[in-house]
Amino acid sequence: MTYLIQFLKEKKMMLLLIILATVIQSFSMLAVPFFAAKIIDDGILKKDLMAIVILGLQMLAAVGLSGLISLLASYLSADLAALSGKYLRDRIFDKTQVLSIRDFNQFSTASMITRATGDITVIQQSVIMFAQMILPAPIIAVTAIIMTIEVSPSLVPIPIIAMVVFMLAIYVIFIKATPISKTIQKRLDVINRIMGEAITGVRVIRAFDNSQFERKRTNEAFLDYADNVIRLNKTFAVFSPLIWSVVGISMVAVLWFGSFLVLNGEIQVGGITAVSEYTILLLIALIMSSMVMVMLPKMKACLDRTQEVLDTIPEIEDEKQPLALRNPASPQKLVFDQVSFSYRGAEESVLEGISFSCEQGKTTAIIGGTGSGKSTIASLMLRLYDVASGTITLEGADIRQMTQHELRESISYVPQKAILFSGTIADNLRMGNSQATPAELEQAARIAQADDFVTELAEGYQSLVAQGGTNFSGGQKQRLCIARALVKKAPVYIFDDSFSALDFKTDAALRRALKKEMADAAMVIVAQRVSTIMDADQIIVLDAGRMAGIGRHGELMKTCLVYQEIVASQLSETEADSL
Repeated sequence: MTYLIQFLKEKKMMLLLIILATVIQSFSMLAVPFFAAKIIDDGILKKDLMAIVILGLQMLAAVGLSGLISLLASYLSADLAALSGKYLRDRIFDKTQVLSIRDFNQFSTASMITRATGDITVIQQSVIMFAQMILPAPIIAVTAIIMTIEVSPSLVPIPIIAMVVFMLAIYVIFIKATPISKTIQKRLDVINRIMGEAITGVRVIRAFDNSQFERKRTNEAFLDYADNVIRLNKTFAVFSPLIWSVVGISMVAVLWFGSFLVLNGEIQVGGITAVSEYTILLLIALIMSSMVMVMLPKMKACLDRTQEVLDTIPEIEDEKQPLALRNPASPQKLVFDQVSFSYRGAEESVLEGISFSCEQGKTTAIIGGTGSGKSTIASLMLRLYDVASGTITLEGADIRQMTQHELRESISYVPQKAILFSGTIADNLRMGNSQATPAELEQAARIAQADDFVTELAEGYQSLVAQGGTNFSGGQKQRLCIARALVKKAPVYIFDDSFSALDFKTDAALRRALKKEMADAAMVIVAQRVSTIMDADQIIVLDAGRMAGIGRHGELMKTCLVYQEIVASQLSETEADSL
């Protein structure tokens, strides 16, 4: 709720216009019963045709004004709702960009998607319905009661009692519905997660003929969601008959007691008509608002879920006054000094005592078994996690003393999993450098060994890329990701197991091109294949998060048992002996 209130404060002029339009609309609407009573008392009963015509025209003008103001209020309300959705989605997007991987994992991908789409859609719908249906209700109620007092103070208790009963019913239902609405949104997260897995993993499901199991799993999620929705609908089911009963009893009371007042000469016949209309309009306004009340518990649950994300304090934050002083002329681009790291809640460190430096014009390779911490080192370089102890420096500056923007602008990264975005090939390659020229794109693609297959496409670099790059093979996606990193000019390039999808010939050609073209930058290659890193200037061997060795390939073959075992497991005995 806090962030929605902040938004409304920023848009207070628009909100004031909506309130003003609503007030005018309410008075125009309530003027109709007033003129109707006048027509009966001053026109029909007195047989004054001119009074009927004049009052009729005034009533028509009130109806026309009410319609025009209603149109304006609807437009402003729709605009306010759309802007509120944009505001909250912008805040969530900005928040996701500063959350660490550990912070992000507190939620889930499916939940974050639901919060940024479905939850905010519910909030938008609630805002527009609140402005159009709930906001007029108190204005109409107060005005109707004041105008009832003007006609007959004796009949005022009837609409007041009806309104009190209505509000009590709303309060009780709201209290019961709120916890159910929170549960529904959690069930929706589960549905999104299961459906996402079923859609993205459809090939695996079919290959293992596992459709029956997936159908059972999805049905359970759907039924769980449906049961909670039914519970919520049952809670609101008692509301409609209760309200219509209040309306009926109120009308009977007005006519019953009003007739006695007419017989006693306290009010005229038109007064009964006016009070009846005021009571009906008041209750209709409350009924319309009650339709929105159905959404309020769900809206509150969605606001709470949105606020949960926005209130999350990032684990990694920039210093208020960054103190980093970099030395771009330093040959040591990236230095690890006794770095240790462990995941939150883990009993053992993932990395411990890691020390090495990546120098300009040289290639540093990192190799090790599965789970040895290779990709974690790459994540620490980007400061996706913070070190537990030790320091990482970029061009002589501690990366914790730099802004995250400055750090990541200085590092070009190729992820372990090739990820492309919908758009064109050129759009993807320009991700790190929006001003890159076509010649620069082609140069990067040639180095990445991607130019051949791109030029064969009908549209070339303007060819469309499907979501996730599904219209390209694994090797093609990998090469495009490498080209994207090369388009971004940076002092440090990190290739996180980025050559695994390439055949040996392409791998060798790519490494030769990189060594020739990237002489002014430091390269870090995380790999599992020995053939990929054999010609590196230094190779770091990891074993269970510790450095088992560091040096060139020939040195490690003599001094590092772990490296010898890795080589022996990947190469034949004859090949290993020849190295």
